[in-house]
Amino acid sequence: MFSKLKSTAFLFSAGIIATLAACSKNNPEGEVEPPAQESAKYGFVVQSGTPAATYNLVANSLTEGTLTTASNGAKSNYAAITSKGEFYYGIDTDSKTLVKYTSDNSKITVVKEIPFPAISWAYYSSFYKWKDDKTLVLFSSDAAIQFEYAILDVENMKITSSGKLNIPGLMDGYYFWAYNAAFIGDKLYLAYTQENNDTGISVSKTYLASMDYPSMSNITVTQDDRFTFPSHYTLNVQSSFTEDQTAYFITSPTIWSTKTTGEPFGIFRVQNNSKEIDPTYFYELTDRTKEEAVGLTYVGNNKAVVRILDKTKIKDSDSYGTEYITSFYLVDVKAQTKTKINIPLAKGTPFAENVVVDGANIFIAANTAEGYYVYQYNTSSQAVSRGLKLEGINAVNKMVKL
Repeated sequence: MFSKLKSTAFLFSAGIIATLAACSKNNPEGEVEPPAQESAKYGFVVQSGTPAATYNLVANSLTEGTLTTASNGAKSNYAAITSKGEFYYGIDTDSKTLVKYTSDNSKITVVKEIPFPAISWAYYSSFYKWKDDKTLVLFSSDAAIQFEYAILDVENMKITSSGKLNIPGLMDGYYFWAYNAAFIGDKLYLAYTQENNDTGISVSKTYLASMDYPSMSNITVTQDDRFTFPSHYTLNVQSSFTEDQTAYFITSPTIWSTKTTGEPFGIFRVQNNSKEIDPTYFYELTDRTKEEAVGLTYVGNNKAVVRILDKTKIKDSDSYGTEYITSFYLVDVKAQTKTKINIPLAKGTPFAENVVVDGANIFIAANTAEGYYVYQYNTSSQAVSRGLKLEGINAVNKMVKL
């Protein structure tokens, strides 16, 4: 079953996040000064064309205008992992090196490129977490049976530490699946479940491994049997955050990700200095028979954007890209409330980084019956307005504030 999931996930990642075409490389062996982007406030990684190619684009406004790849955009063979400020961090799909780069609407400029043999990188089993603005921690699961990590100093593009996370307790005939991570101070928390290799069904529990950072030592594993399946594919959509010394995670046993059925979609938390999931807290987000919940994109003040999908219209994995099934909600994890954002139903795209916060506004790129637009949600008035039009674009893989 794991090999089937691996194959499906590869096709997904190729269609959603992998970049395919050639790009400009300036001095890949050394560090260069990135190009000025004074007017560019927002960055996009999009798919466009048939067959689809991936482009990096920039825009100076999300509230008006049109963004298109027609005679515009920079093609790239870099699979973007994440970004911070104007810099992207990704994998060169040809050389498998780790790359720091910038882009404008005409070219990609490499700041630095380094070998990356530290972990077994794969888009179906890799994920990341920022420890701080200068430290990116990359994770993977070699064949889904051995967790690995690499700590990247992004200023100097240097791997400062790497190795295996020796998580005990993997049962015979099972593999690790549905994993997500969060930091509280100098503690790393890794949530996951175990899935049967023959049936593709998870055990009805979530495990939590807590450990010291950066030594990755003193590992303790606890479990909670109220729910299972912390959100998988977290390389592509945020699914945890930390605020006020409390880490929040979302469970997301989607039809896309698992054969597990009947389990809740909701938010759980881990409190400071704890080694277990908080037994007093679980916020179930949906009617689990009719809806799915994906993503937990932090927007500040104990709030996050969550996508609620109409499960009754999901026939198979194709439905996520073809059906208008997605509503967006602003969730208050502390008050345990959710408010629907008045955006028309959008095509699924559950695993895309398409939410940006800028001041009192939340911007969401959504492909609706009105077209592909960036919608602006004002958190004070709760008003929604249609902004930047995305013309000739098949999918937004990433939308970020530069």
